[in-house]
Amino acid sequence: MYGVMFALGVLVAYYVAKYLARKKGIDEKIISDIAIYIILSGIIGARLLYVILNLDYFLRNPFDILKIWEGGLAYFGGLIAAIITGYIYVKRKDLDFFLFADLIAIPLVIGHIFGRIGDYLTGGHPGTVTNLPWAILLEGALRHPVVIYEILGLFAILGILFLIKNRIGKGELFLSYLMLYSVQRFALDFFREEMALFGLKSAQYITLILFIVAMMTLIIRRVKKVNE
Repeated sequence: MYGVMFALGVLVAYYVAKYLARKKGIDEKIISDIAIYIILSGIIGARLLYVILNLDYFLRNPFDILKIWEGGLAYFGGLIAAIITGYIYVKRKDLDFFLFADLIAIPLVIGHIFGRIGDYLTGGHPGTVTNLPWAILLEGALRHPVVIYEILGLFAILGILFLIKNRIGKGELFLSYLMLYSVQRFALDFFREEMALFGLKSAQYITLILFIVAMMTLIIRRVKKVNE
């Protein structure tokens, strides 16, 4: 089910991106071309980061590295790889990076929701133990339904992006997404059953960096716009 929901998420996100491109008068062929690169690089980057974070297991079971249909994709690895690949692609084609970044912000959240539904159906990302009435039974204990928290948070982010998409400048929709998701993920990771380093999980360090970079980029772009 993880593989099915992941594939469905990619497919839906792709067609939503094409629809948004059509509304903006952007050649859909460009979306088709760039989609191939960012999807492939995203999968590779997500798997690579997951393998790095679980290196002990994969050193003992190297053939399991290829079993992505069983889960095991670190979202931030895929996101960062897709951003880098997309940036290289649009620059080589002499296109506007932030125009296309804004274009994929909403499809990205939609695809992410499908992926998290797949996580929930397969018992991924167990939360910490709790006795709250909405706890779910997972791995022999009642735990926080972290994946459900994240799905609800992604729907909230999606709603916010729809509200602001026509009220902000170019590039700000994508940067807003990065900041919103970083805040959500940083908070939720306190409820994840994962190893911490100096009090924080590995993804929380990534979200801090991502939030700062996105916020600084937003500030710099607004300052430049004021001074133009």
